[in-house]
Amino acid sequence: MRKRGRNPKLKLQFFRNLPPEIIIDIVSRLPIRSIGACKCVCKSWRNLLHTREFTDFHLSKSVPALFIGYDSDLKNYKIFEFDDELGLESHDLHYNQIIKFDSTGFERSELKGSSNGLFLFLKRKNNTELHFDSLFVCNPITREYIALPQDGIFYCYFSATVAYGFGVSKMTAQYKVVKIFHSYICEHKYHQTDEILGSTRYLCMVYTLGTGVWRSVAVDACVLYDTQSNGVSLNGNLHWLVEEALVDFDCISCFDLETETFSAFAPPPLTVSRKVLVSLVVLKDCLCVCDSTPADEIVIWSMKDYGDEKSWTKEFVLTKIPDLFVDHDEYWTIYPIKVFNDGDILMAWHDLRTYYYSNKTKVITEFDLFEVERDDLERPELEDGMSAVLYTPSFLSVRRFPEESISTF
Repeated sequence: MRKRGRNPKLKLQFFRNLPPEIIIDIVSRLPIRSIGACKCVCKSWRNLLHTREFTDFHLSKSVPALFIGYDSDLKNYKIFEFDDELGLESHDLHYNQIIKFDSTGFERSELKGSSNGLFLFLKRKNNTELHFDSLFVCNPITREYIALPQDGIFYCYFSATVAYGFGVSKMTAQYKVVKIFHSYICEHKYHQTDEILGSTRYLCMVYTLGTGVWRSVAVDACVLYDTQSNGVSLNGNLHWLVEEALVDFDCISCFDLETETFSAFAPPPLTVSRKVLVSLVVLKDCLCVCDSTPADEIVIWSMKDYGDEKSWTKEFVLTKIPDLFVDHDEYWTIYPIKVFNDGDILMAWHDLRTYYYSNKTKVITEFDLFEVERDDLERPELEDGMSAVLYTPSFLSVRRFPEESISTF
C-alpha cells in the first residue's frame, strides 16, 4: 500500500499559524536572498517582514559581510558574505557573492562610512573654484536612499580638508553624519607635500537622520584630520587618526555620538619616519592601528581594553614581499579588513587592490576579488579608486526617518 504524501497546504497552514515572534526568529536566520523570497510567500509574511520588530531582530543576528566596488564603476558594486570555516582548501572559498547593485541615483560617489546596513556616500560638486558636498545615505538591500540637505559650506579643494564619519549613538540609537572641516594656509613646494603654515577656520557639523537640519558643535582647533581616512565607528563613538598641529604628534580623536563631544587618546608606539603610513580600523570588535611604514613589515596593534592606552598589544607582524606594495616608487597605506578564524587576513592597499595574508604559508598575496585585471586599473572609469569595507546586511529602511525625502534605485 502506497504511503500518502504530506499535503503541502498543511505545511503552509502550519507556518501561517505560528506566532509572529517565532516566524521572525526563523526567517532572520536565513540568507538575504531567502528572506527576499519569504516576502513573496503571502501578504501577512510580507507585512511582518517590513515591521520594525523584524528589522531590529534580524540586525541583531546579522553577520558582517564585505562591500567592494570602484567609486566610478556605478553598476558593479558587490557584497560578499564570508565563509569563516576552518580547513578551507583555498582563500577564495571564504567569499560568496550575495548581491550586486548600482548607484546610478548618486553616481560618481565615494563611500565615506557604513553603519547597521546603511552606507554614507559623498559626491563632490563644484561651482567654478568652490566645492560643496552632496551626501547620500542608502541601503542596498532595500534599494532606498535619501539625499541629505546642503550644509551651506563652500570651500576650495586645495586649501581645506574635510573628514567624515557615520555611526549610531549607543543609548538613543540615533544615526548621525559628522563632517569636520578646516581651511588652512599652506606653502606650495614643488614636487613636495605642501607645508601647512596655519589654520584659519575649524567647524564640525552634525546631521541626525530624520531631523532635516545640520547643527554645529565645538571641535578641537589644534588637530589636523586626514581626509584619506573615514571615521571608524565603535562603541557608539567615531575615531580618526589626527595630528596635533602644535606639537607634531599623532593621536586618536574620539567623537561621542551620544553627547557630541570630542576626546583624545594616544595611539600605540609607531614607526618614526618622514612619511608615516598608518590606518585606523576595527578588527574582531577591537580598535586597531595598522602601521605599514616599515620597509619590511606590517604591524597591527590592537586595543584590548577600549579606551585604555596601556592595553595596546602588538597583535600581528606581517612580512612584506619586496615590490608587492610599490607603485611609482612610493608606498601607500594598508587597511586590514577582516581576520578570519584560520588566521588569514584580508587587506586593502590604499584604494587600489586587495591582498590577503595566509596564516598557513605566512605570505601576502594579491587577491583579485573584484575581478579586475592589473592592466585595467588604468581605465578612466576606475581612476577614482576602490572601496572595500565590512558591511552589516540589514533591512533597515530609511523610511524610518521622518523629514527625509526617499528615493529608490
